[in-house]
Amino acid sequence: MNARGFEQIDGMHYDETDKAVPVVNDITIRVVLVLILMANWYAEVLDVCGAFLLGEFEPQHKMYIEVPQGFERFYLKNVVLLLKCTLYGTKQAALQFWKTLIEAFREMQFDRSKADACLYYKWTEGGLTLWISWVDDCIVAGVKEQVLKAKKSMTSIFECDETGELTDYVGVKIDKVDGGFKLTQPVLLQSFNDEFELPKTRAPVIPAPAGDLLSKVDGDELDLADQKKYRSGVGKLLHVMRNSRNDVLNRVRELSSYMSQATKKHYDAMIKVMHYCHSTPNRGLYLKPSCEWDGNPNFEFWISGWSDSTYASDPDTRRSVTGYSTFLCDALVSAKSRKQQSSALSVTEAELYAAVDCVQDMLFIYKLLLSIGLKVKMPMELHVDNKGVVDLVNSWSAAGRTRHAAPKITFMRELKEAGLLVVYWVSNEINHSDIFTKNVGGEAYRRHIKVYCGSDEYN
Repeated sequence: MNARGFEQIDGMHYDETDKAVPVVNDITIRVVLVLILMANWYAEVLDVCGAFLLGEFEPQHKMYIEVPQGFERFYLKNVVLLLKCTLYGTKQAALQFWKTLIEAFREMQFDRSKADACLYYKWTEGGLTLWISWVDDCIVAGVKEQVLKAKKSMTSIFECDETGELTDYVGVKIDKVDGGFKLTQPVLLQSFNDEFELPKTRAPVIPAPAGDLLSKVDGDELDLADQKKYRSGVGKLLHVMRNSRNDVLNRVRELSSYMSQATKKHYDAMIKVMHYCHSTPNRGLYLKPSCEWDGNPNFEFWISGWSDSTYASDPDTRRSVTGYSTFLCDALVSAKSRKQQSSALSVTEAELYAAVDCVQDMLFIYKLLLSIGLKVKMPMELHVDNKGVVDLVNSWSAAGRTRHAAPKITFMRELKEAGLLVVYWVSNEINHSDIFTKNVGGEAYRRHIKVYCGSDEYN
């Protein structure tokens, strides 16, 4: 049964500024997975049944509905029903369930992280126990005895589907491989072939030809039907890129720039990426920390980042492309490829912008760990392949040609002065974030991709 949420009136039935539901950050999920590996924790997945029926409307909001079909014989004519709880279809159902979930965690004596609203933690004599929530899909992780206690508390409050030990989460398959986790999405990859009729020819061995760039002037625009299909396909690739296939980050970023004005060349490029992903179903994000953790709260975790950029490479806007990755105890927790929001005036400036973006993710990981009572080794390490950036961060000069970038430079300098950050130069040959800024091939691609996907049968 669904309510007609599209008929709700702002201010009467809901508040337009208070209806968004938080979901756990992608980085938080990977941080928790790394902690599970380091501590050899036990983890289970629970799905709260009928979650959107468990919220309550705010006192100032009243919702009336017509008598649902099939129930008319139980009521007089011209009767409407007052909803006493949220219903599927109502705009605020997800948010109101999250508020109910928070109360449940308080009752279970779990605290909420101040860095991520969907991470909950509790320290006991048995160690640290964590919950994360993606609307009604929850993971509980920790020492097995504590996990079973926490699960029992949760199931006493809500009716839950107990999926069992962690093997997948929100559509991502999680396999234990050689002491690490491999994240794949085989069902979604199969849909590429089912819905887009991939070529029967030999699949490409890389997502895009080395050095290839897409632009707006690549032929005539697609018709409406193919444009819709293009948007659907790129949407699927964005989901794969975000959750399990960092190897296609740069190409999918390019494809997503043409969601409304794609041409046949863009469509063909999308099919090639799909063909590549479909032909390598066992390739996926590989998480493997370089050490173990005994659960001691005094243990110091370490955070590192690698950033890179390609200067003025976008053919349509002449903006630079940022690529970076961050690691917790040498296990990947975030990777990004994005077009910069403003035009850089030099290679050094573009590299600086990329470095700042990377550091912001590093700071989030740092604050996330602190928020649940863990410690981080200082300073965090950032690796860049531009000596100009290293010199800017390690000095306090205010040269005329960099004054327009002063806020970003000062941000980095203050982190260094506070002992939170140190910046090192590395050669471009070993900077594996290079594959997030441009399409590369050959030995460089095979070398860098192992950092993110590990060694597999494809390399």
